[in-house]
Amino acid sequence: MKRYLYEPILKDLPKKVVLVTGPRQCGKTTLAKQLSEDWDYFYYDFAEDRLALSEMSWNRKKELIIFDELHKSD
Repeated sequence: MKRYLYEPILKDLPKKVVLVTGPRQCGKTTLAKQLSEDWDYFYYDFAEDRLALSEMSWNRKKELIIFDELHKSD
């Protein structure tokens, strides 16, 4: 089941940045994972994703890159 914000966020993606915020456990990560089916997804809690983020080694040719839990970075 898609989150109710899925379509409005998908519509806003052509802009440079879309920021999704909200209280804990409200479905932000679920929404990010649903959106990431077509794009790259980095989850800061995973060591390999933290390494990729710190080295800025993601594919820069991708139209969209999703960063989840990025507020945990230094």
